[in-house]
Amino acid sequence: MMAVAFVALLLAAEPAPAVPAPPPQVERAAPERVAPAGLIVELHSDFGLRRFIALEYTTGRRFGLALQDGISAAVGASVLRLAGGRLSTRVTAGFKLQLVRASNGSATFTAFPVELAESLELGPLRLGAGASVLLAPTLRGRGFLEGARIDFDPAPGAVLDAEWLVSRRSRTGIGLRASWHHYQGGGVRRGAPAIGLVVRSELGTGGR
Repeated sequence: MMAVAFVALLLAAEPAPAVPAPPPQVERAAPERVAPAGLIVELHSDFGLRRFIALEYTTGRRFGLALQDGISAAVGASVLRLAGGRLSTRVTAGFKLQLVRASNGSATFTAFPVELAESLELGPLRLGAGASVLLAPTLRGRGFLEGARIDFDPAPGAVLDAEWLVSRRSRTGIGLRASWHHYQGGGVRRGAPAIGLVVRSELGTGGR
């Protein structure tokens, strides 16, 4: 009896086997938030490929004003953001101006461009393509062009651009653009292509 009691005491004194601890819980990173819309601010300079008016400087050098020439500033919105914000629709409206002065006169071109385009981001590259219309395109002249004024009809067209993103936070890209518009009015009826530079930022679009 005493031997049995001694064995029972030894068994009771043995420590209980250790229970393995549960594996640590791995916290999943919250998905990056993409804003449903963002503010777009852009500047672009277009160089028309079809000369419309020739002017002459005092040095005798001739210079032409081409349809589509000009510097534009525009604001708008980036909406319908899909695929984590990499695919979106861009809507902008702005003002375009080109002023040429010479010894025998000057010419001023103004318009209000409105664009609707789709934008796709592939890494640091942002591509865009869409439709455009120039509202109230007007050409005014002075000097030998005094009194000359052409009020074109709204000029429909298309735009293509490719940008390299230089700032991920502000979604700022610098790149090239190509455009084409059809002008009609004042006895003029022609298509006008252009190439140029663009700087565009998409603000408030969230991290990606």
